[in-house]
Amino acid sequence: MASTPHSELKRFRISKRESQEKFWGRFGVTQSSGSRFETGLGIPAPVAILVKLYVKGKLSDGDLPG
Repeated sequence: MASTPHSELKRFRISKRESQEKFWGRFGVTQSSGSRFETGLGIPAPVAILVKLYVKGKLSDGDLPG
């Protein structure tokens, strides 16, 4: 099975040993929405930008609202 951006996000979250609630909460996203994002639902552009910057190390927890 080919890797998707959604499955990559899930792998990243798991590698940090974080729950969906903790990981997605830092971006102002509920656990249930985060779960849907990880299984293929489109991520809203503002959230996607924040997540991308966070994964690349350009943003830290202190930079985020959640």
